Amino acid sequence: MDQFANRLKQARKMAGLTQEQVSFELEISRSNISKYENGDISPNIKTIRELMKLYKVDANYLFGTDEDNM
Repeated sequence: MDQFANRLKQARKMAGLTQEQVSFELEISRSNISKYENGDISPNIKTIRELMKLYKVDANYLFGTDEDNM
C-alpha cells in the first residue's frame, strides 16, 4: 500500500467514519473508497478535496509531507 492510500485510510479512521458513511456523504461507491485506500486507483482532484474537507486534513498530511493532520 502506498503512503497516500495509507494516509487516506488513517484519516478516515481518525474522523470516525466507515467506508459506507464516506460513500454516502460523497456519493461515491464504497468499492471505490476501498480501492483508494488500497492504492488500486487514485481519486481525482475534486474527490481529494472533498475527502480532505470531510476528514478535516490537509494535502500535506495526505501526501505524506507532514505528520500532523492540520
